[in-house]
Order: sequence, then structure tokens, then C-alpha cells
Amino acid sequence: MQSRGGGAAVFVASISGWKPAPKAQYGAAKAAEIYLAAALARELGDHHIRVNSISPGSILFPGGGWETYRDRDPDHFAAFEQREFPERRLGTAEEVADVVTFLLSPRSRWINGTNICIDGAQGRASAADW
Repeated sequence: MQSRGGGAAVFVASISGWKPAPKAQYGAAKAAEIYLAAALARELGDHHIRVNSISPGSILFPGGGWETYRDRDPDHFAAFEQREFPERRLGTAEEVADVVTFLLSPRSRWINGTNICIDGAQGRASAADW
């Protein structure tokens, strides 16, 4: 990127990086990604390289863990959707991709070193009742 005169990178973290949930190791790793993106933005800014992170919430896509959970325990899944999401649904891969596409485009040229949450105002990062 430096030899090209700049560029942009996006780290895919998670809301688990700042909304505690079971599996502390996962959350700590995602928090580290958020920090690393912000630190690299500062270090690489002189080279016109932007680095941001995104924190998706629960995303429903074919073959994913949430689809498996929904099919295995539909009542608990429905309760989770109703309780944790103001719009009563999980996000989509397309909604996440739209944000990544924007962050990698020149239209976001003044966004650098930030973490963008894509979670539909999700309350908790996990369906676990803890």
C-alpha cells in the first residue's frame, strides 16, 4: 500500500470485543483487533494508509452458527431476537458488507482509526442467559 501511495484496511472484530459475553478469550482477541486497528492507523497515517475496524453483532447467514442455533432451538432463538434487538431480527451479511465497502472506498477518506459497530443496537453479545 505504501508503494501505491496509500490504501485502506478493515479488521473484522466483534461486539464481543467491548460487550462482555461468555468466552472471555474470544472477546479479548476481538478487543485486541480493535486496538490494533487504531494503533496502526496512527502508525501508517504518514503513508496515507487508513486502518479501521468493524464490530458486527449477531449476523444470520446460510450455514452459520446462528442459523444452526435457530434450527436446533427455535423457541430460545426467537426469545433472543425479541429480547436483544429493537428491530426483532439479526443482521445480514449484506449489511456488514455495505459498511466494509464504504470504509474501503475513497468516500470514507477522513475515517481512520475508528471502530464501527454494526449490531442494530443489540443488547448483549450472546444468547446465553448469564
